[in-house]
Amino acid sequence: MNGTDCKSPRCTALVGEVGSTVHCSIYEKRSSPCREFEASWENGEQNVDCDKARARFGLPPLQSDWAEIPFDKSA
Repeated sequence: MNGTDCKSPRCTALVGEVGSTVHCSIYEKRSSPCREFEASWENGEQNVDCDKARARFGLPPLQSDWAEIPFDKSA
């Protein structure tokens, strides 16, 4: 979570450009706050904190069907 306590928070393990292509460089070894933070609709419920974090980067809230789209977590 290094970097997330700054005025403009950005985890130092995040690689890429938010809003384009990004991934976590330590996904398998990420800290408990990251493991415990669920994306909106990941488990069928909206997470307003996720929506707020996305809004800070000018991204829209996730839609309820996003979790149905497969992605490569190791990328």
